[in-house]
Amino acid sequence: MKFSVLCSRIAIEAKTQMETICIVCPNGCRLTVKSTSKGLVVTGNKCSKGEKYGRDEASDPRRVVTCVARTSSSHYPCIPVKTEKAVPKKMIPHLLKAVYRLELNLPLKRGQRVIKNFEDSGIDVVLTRSIPPDLRKART
Repeated sequence: MKFSVLCSRIAIEAKTQMETICIVCPNGCRLTVKSTSKGLVVTGNKCSKGEKYGRDEASDPRRVVTCVARTSSSHYPCIPVKTEKAVPKKMIPHLLKAVYRLELNLPLKRGQRVIKNFEDSGIDVVLTRSIPPDLRKART
């Protein structure tokens, strides 16, 4: 078999079948998601949550994003943030760029929204810790 034919076959198989590990419950089931003419078929799951996870992961994978944003303080140069809901994986690079462009002024309170409705997705980015007012000189 020629290398190009083998690569094409692998590419076709990759589009019709996917393997993943379910992270919804402690079982950690090894899922196989196959695309058939009848839709997505999930096997390997021990509960119904695994079937939903497999379908969602194959059709629209999402992740909760955690990272840090800059502050104007020299004493507290950054603060952790996260998305309130899972974000489609394709949006993550754009979201990170938006967060890394921020420079927040103290005081900051846990739960405070720093990005609202990112790109009309309904997803907010919130602070995961509080920082009191900085009595020292702000970073220049």
